[in-house]
Amino acid sequence: MAITYDQLNAQEILDDLEKICKTEAVCGGCAGKECLIGYSKICTKICQRDKVTYVFEGQKNMPQYDIRGGYDEFETLHGIAHLLSQCRSCKSGHFDNCIINVVRNCLEVIEFGEEQEFDGEVLPYLMRMGQKNPSKGAIILEEYQNKKNRE
Repeated sequence: MAITYDQLNAQEILDDLEKICKTEAVCGGCAGKECLIGYSKICTKICQRDKVTYVFEGQKNMPQYDIRGGYDEFETLHGIAHLLSQCRSCKSGHFDNCIINVVRNCLEVIEFGEEQEFDGEVLPYLMRMGQKNPSKGAIILEEYQNKKNRE
């Protein structure tokens, strides 16, 4: 079952994105939808405004070629873990344009250079991340578990 608007913690997503954002001072102005973080912020704010959990053509419009780099690895990996903790593991009901999926994909491009396979289940995803990159996968898993324990 997909996440509902009442279950979505958009403010947590925005707070994580602010921690990852390099700021206008570093970038010389906000690139908005041309930046993976800017795009994620815009999408999340649209979901808040419209009280929905999806982004129309969210996957299609991702700025895949944002190669600005220099993002904080720790904050980016923690952001992925926090998104996974909001995921409802909807399996066959997985929707690519779900805000959780869109923002997670943006963070994956930052951290891994490309979107990662996600089939609607968190645990297999965590296992794949651990196999693909053991150190990054371990950080995601640890923060995911810590977040779940805090809730």
